[in-house]
Amino acid sequence: MIAGPLFLIVLPLILAPVVYLLRRWALLAAALASATALIMASLCLGLPFDRPASVLGWEVALGEPMVVLGREFALELAGSLTLGFICLIAATAFLFAWRVFQGSLFFPLGLIILSLLSAAVMIRHFIFAVLFLWIASLVAVFIIQGDRQGPGRGALRYLVMVSLAVPPLLITPWLIDLQAVNPDNLALLRYAAFLLAIGFAILLAVVPFHGWVSAVAADAPPVAAAFVLTVTNAVVLLLMLNLLQSYPWLSDDPRVFRLLRLGGLLMAAVGGLLAFAQRDFGRLLGYAVLSDMGCTLVALGVASPAALTAALLQVAHRSVGLMLTAMGLAVVRHRARSDSFANLAGVAKRLPISTAGLVLGGLSLAGMPFTAGFPSRWAIYRLLSAPDLTLAMLLSGAGVAFGYLRGLSVLLDPSSEPKVRREPFMASLIILGMIIFCLWLGLRPQWLLSPIQRVVESFNFLR
Repeated sequence: MIAGPLFLIVLPLILAPVVYLLRRWALLAAALASATALIMASLCLGLPFDRPASVLGWEVALGEPMVVLGREFALELAGSLTLGFICLIAATAFLFAWRVFQGSLFFPLGLIILSLLSAAVMIRHFIFAVLFLWIASLVAVFIIQGDRQGPGRGALRYLVMVSLAVPPLLITPWLIDLQAVNPDNLALLRYAAFLLAIGFAILLAVVPFHGWVSAVAADAPPVAAAFVLTVTNAVVLLLMLNLLQSYPWLSDDPRVFRLLRLGGLLMAAVGGLLAFAQRDFGRLLGYAVLSDMGCTLVALGVASPAALTAALLQVAHRSVGLMLTAMGLAVVRHRARSDSFANLAGVAKRLPISTAGLVLGGLSLAGMPFTAGFPSRWAIYRLLSAPDLTLAMLLSGAGVAFGYLRGLSVLLDPSSEPKVRREPFMASLIILGMIIFCLWLGLRPQWLLSPIQRVVESFNFLR
C-alpha cells in the first residue's frame, strides 16, 4: 500500500526526466505531462480519505500520513482540493503548450513544480513548507525565462523578490517557539506578526512589492506566466490560511484583517490605475492579475465565512480568466510577434478566436457580467460594509476592462490588413472550450460552491 503523499510527490518527479527526453516530440511530451497532472488531480479530488483505493494497479491510501527523516507529510481536505485545482490548471496549460510553444523546459519543470508544491502543501511544518515553496519558485524562474537568451527582467525580479520573502518567514517559527518558552514576552509575537506580514506581502505582490507581477507577465511565455502565477498563488494563500488556523493569537487580532483589507485595496487601486494606462497586452495582463488579487485580499480582510467562500471562489474563477487571456495572448504573440497595441492593428481579422479569448479572459479578470469573474466579485461587493471600498473595487475593475476594450478596438481596426497567419486549429479549439467554460461559470457559479464550502468549513478561525 502506498501513502497518498508519497504517490503525489514521487509520480511527477519520476516522469519529469522522461518528459524531458521526449521534449523534441511535443505531442508525446504534452500528452505525458498532461496525463500525469490529470492523474494527480483525480487522486486529490476523487479518492476517499478513509480507505485505500486502487490506482494503476497499486493500492493508494490518500489520507495515510508519511514520515520522512522525522517529518510528517499528510494530505488534508483543504490541501487535497488545492492540489487537485492546481493540477487541473497544469493539465490545461500542458495541453495548450503542445500547439503554441511555451519553452523547451515547460513540461518537465512544470511537473517538478507540481511535485514540490505537493510537498509544500502536505508537510506539517511551516519552515519546510516555505523551503519547498522557495525551491519550486527557483525552478519556476527557468519557466519564466523560457528560451530567451540573456537575463530576463521578469525572471530576475521574480527570483529576487521570492528570495527576499523567505528569510522573514523562516525566522517567524523560531520567534513563536521562543515566546512559548517566555510567555510574558508578548513583543516576540508582534515581531513574528510583522515578519509574516512582510513575507506574505512580497509573495502576494502587495504594493509596493508588486513590480515582479507585471515583469513576469510581460517577459515570460504567456501560458507559462499564467501557470506560475496561478499555482504558486494558490499554495501561498493556503499556507496563510493554515497559519491563521494554527495560531489563534494571530487570527484573533483584528489588525491582521485590517492589514489584509489595506493591502488588497492598494493592490486593486494600483492594478486598476496602471491597467488603464497600458499600451501592450503583456503588462496589461500583469496589472489585471494584480487588481484581481487585491480584491481577493479585501475579501479575506472581511473576516467571515461568507467572505472566505467568496475569496476562494474568486481564486478559482481568476484561474480560468487568467488562463484564457494567456492562451489568447500566446497565439497573438506567436503569430504577430508582438503584444504591443501599436503592432496589432487589424489582427482580429486573422485571429478571431484568439482575440475573443484574450479579451474575454481579461474582462473576466475585471469582473464583468456574464464572465467567470463576475459572480465572485459581486458576492465580495455585497459583503463590503464601506461604500468607499466598494467604489474603489468597482473602479479598479473598470480600469482593467477599459484597458482590454481599448486593446480590442485596435485589434478590430478595419483599416489594416496585417500579414498574419491563421491561428493553429487545435489551439483555437482549446481556447473555444475555455471561452465556453468561462461563460458557463459566469452563469452557473454554484458548480464550484460545494467543494469550496467544504474547505471553508475546515477552517474554524473565523467562527
